[in-house]
Amino acid sequence: MIKDDLSNAEYHATDAVSSSDVKKVLMESVWHWHHATYKSSPAMDFGTAVHDIRLEDGKNIVCGPATRRGNAWKDAEELAKKEGKLLLTEGDYNDAHECSKALLEDPVCAKQLNAEEGMKEHSIFVTCPITKLKLKARPDIYNPKDKVMSDLKCTVDPSPAGFLRQIYKFRYDAQAFFYSYVAMLAKLEVRHFCFLAVSNKPPYKAHMHNMSMEAMKLAENDVMRALKQIAEAKKTNTYETGWDRFTMIHPPRWMEDKHDFEQGE
Repeated sequence: MIKDDLSNAEYHATDAVSSSDVKKVLMESVWHWHHATYKSSPAMDFGTAVHDIRLEDGKNIVCGPATRRGNAWKDAEELAKKEGKLLLTEGDYNDAHECSKALLEDPVCAKQLNAEEGMKEHSIFVTCPITKLKLKARPDIYNPKDKVMSDLKCTVDPSPAGFLRQIYKFRYDAQAFFYSYVAMLAKLEVRHFCFLAVSNKPPYKAHMHNMSMEAMKLAENDVMRALKQIAEAKKTNTYETGWDRFTMIHPPRWMEDKHDFEQGE
């Protein structure tokens, strides 16, 4: 099922496994996923704002006072909550607009963002035929003409080498396969999955990163393993870390080398 009329809040409130759930299991454990709570931060709000500017014309963000202190901020925050909008400081609001411009200044990123056929922030709901879990995904952009799915990322380093490290640090590769898998189950063909990465600090620069078939295949193994772990945990109502009962600490090799050097051996 594909829906184009769900808000971001309505999508997140839906009970189904998301790519964030899968990444939590892969980066930590099923126990950590089961006990996870969502907590926003200024950096996360900044990324949300850039997404909103580029994908929804900035209709869900509000420019607030210069600082988060004082009654002016409290009053603005209360009003923003009533309207269901994200409040930013004046500086962050202006910076988010400058950051979003960088995405259009890169011709490859701009092509995906400006595609007339592009489906932006459509919510996809399916059932995994292997685990029977309900899955959900909300791709930033899907271009049905070119069969390209794209996701915006605000990052500390959008360069080829820098963003490669971010991909595997935060398991964006797992997100790429998960989104593609959910899309496939919804009868959407994805030939390429791309990240439109833009620096989150000035000077703002954007670059598109296309996930290779090799990267997607490796991610597939991890994603399916995580989904099976989640399904088993739900079935047995058992959520474990996967740690041993206790751990015997041995000095790492670098500590042994340091000790040998200092002893002159």
